[in-house]
Amino acid sequence: MPFRFSPGALQDLVLTPPEELTEPASRRFIRTDVAIAGSGPVACAYARIILDEHPTARVTLIEIGAQDGKILGGHHKNSVKYQKDIDAFVNVIKGALQPVSIPPEDSYLPTLGGDAWTTDKKLISYGRNPNQVPNKNLKGFGITRTVGGMATHWTSTPHEEEIIRNPINKQDRETLGKEADKLLGVNPNEYDVSIRHKLVRETLKDKLEPSSRKDSVVNMPLAVKRRTDNPDYVTWSGADTILGDLTKYGKRFQILTETRVTSLERPRINGPGGPGTGPGTGPDIHGILARDLHNNSDIYIKAKAFVVACGPIGTPQILFNSGIRPHALGRYLCEHSLAFCQIVLKRGLIDSLPKPPDPEKNPLPIPYNDPEPQVQISYSPEFPWHCQVHRDAFSYGDVGPRVDPRLVVDLRFFGKQESNVDNRVKFGPDNPEKLGDWKAGVTDIYGLPQPTFEVTRSVKDQQNDHRMMDDMCKVANLLGAYLPGSYPQFMEPGLAVHITGTTRIGKPEHKAESVADSESRVWDFNNLWVGGNGCIPDSIACNPTKTSVIIAIKGARALIAHLKEIPAHH
Repeated sequence: MPFRFSPGALQDLVLTPPEELTEPASRRFIRTDVAIAGSGPVACAYARIILDEHPTARVTLIEIGAQDGKILGGHHKNSVKYQKDIDAFVNVIKGALQPVSIPPEDSYLPTLGGDAWTTDKKLISYGRNPNQVPNKNLKGFGITRTVGGMATHWTSTPHEEEIIRNPINKQDRETLGKEADKLLGVNPNEYDVSIRHKLVRETLKDKLEPSSRKDSVVNMPLAVKRRTDNPDYVTWSGADTILGDLTKYGKRFQILTETRVTSLERPRINGPGGPGTGPGTGPDIHGILARDLHNNSDIYIKAKAFVVACGPIGTPQILFNSGIRPHALGRYLCEHSLAFCQIVLKRGLIDSLPKPPDPEKNPLPIPYNDPEPQVQISYSPEFPWHCQVHRDAFSYGDVGPRVDPRLVVDLRFFGKQESNVDNRVKFGPDNPEKLGDWKAGVTDIYGLPQPTFEVTRSVKDQQNDHRMMDDMCKVANLLGAYLPGSYPQFMEPGLAVHITGTTRIGKPEHKAESVADSESRVWDFNNLWVGGNGCIPDSIACNPTKTSVIIAIKGARALIAHLKEIPAHH
């Protein structure tokens, strides 16, 4: 059962930690066992495993965003309103995604009249990045800052196809994959009741060439469950699904909302200012310095173990700001190319369906409440891209009033990108000796060092993208005609929001090319873990969430083992 908060219960959970001290006097002091930065699917997977498998551990989540709604991290698409009008949900996604790196615009206005102040120079407005080279930007990439993270509007859970240098062996991946499915609430058959779903799936199985690909046409695995009280609707999994019933943990669990994790602090025994904490050295993190954005005050969170799971940009950003800067941090960045179009189903396909009971009132033989199709064409080495054939809400692709939405099918093809050390997100000077130099430059809107992308696609990537587009057009022609205004096109780089590699895990022999070991523990640290899509060590074509949760489950159990090694009086 998802934990549904009454307003009072929510306030108690957020504001009452298991142990809170008032020293030093200038800031709040919270003591817990495990401090987790982030509240998305991976952060919640860490929390759930630790709470379930360690009988006494206290877990604190720190989230920079707010709690929206009464259900902690619940999926926003569970509203009847959006399930009746899927295009309306596009605006929810647009509102949730905050851009990462926007170059400054040309501020010269030649038609500005009167005595208004103007200039012919580019102005650096709040949140703009003057260091971003436009042709190396992932302009479409955005971050969701809210309790639940991407799980508030994300849906699909296909798994990895091939990952080079995967430090987790195949048997473990299969076992952990079943656990991840359970945590995420994955069900592959919830759309078999749909007329359109079966029509699209069987058409592709029958017509797709070469015929050897027919077995790759399958139901898309989705984190969703069709409601039994009203099968017209479904319940999408969110962070609440992963966390489960929080009431059974009592005060062992807490979440701090609208609280920025500023830095991870290490002990500083001898240095300026005497004993204390700060950008010291050593294998242990002492605490998290955070900022309560409500009242602009500092919080110090002391814990025995720490997890940073703030996404593939936020996680390396926090490590960088903490002076933790291995060479691989932010590097080996991979993101999908994304080809997209929409089609209107062929007359012959529609005419093959049973006649409607009342053709005068509804000549289309598809009921108004027929669920949308949710079909995938799986990745293969011969066709190295992941294909989704469905009707869903993204930050683009709303149909509007142009055509009956029951006839429209979306095609989204995701292409892999070669892993390259020079593709990266950076936060400051390349010289790691200059720990404070970024402060003289720009910051993001939350006051942390500004991410800047340096990403290009290789010749091989471009050739595969060309093949992928050709394949998408062939698939589209099997199903129908292009919806005017939604012809085959490549979308803005980063729009898939599936970045991997920026905090990649690796084996000891690949330590110099990774940030953490196979259990996601940051190299040379005893009590610091990273989580999220950035941990995936190479490019994948499909959605990365399940793969990231698999990695997180393994990491959470290593963290539990670490807690059990610590003396009880510690």
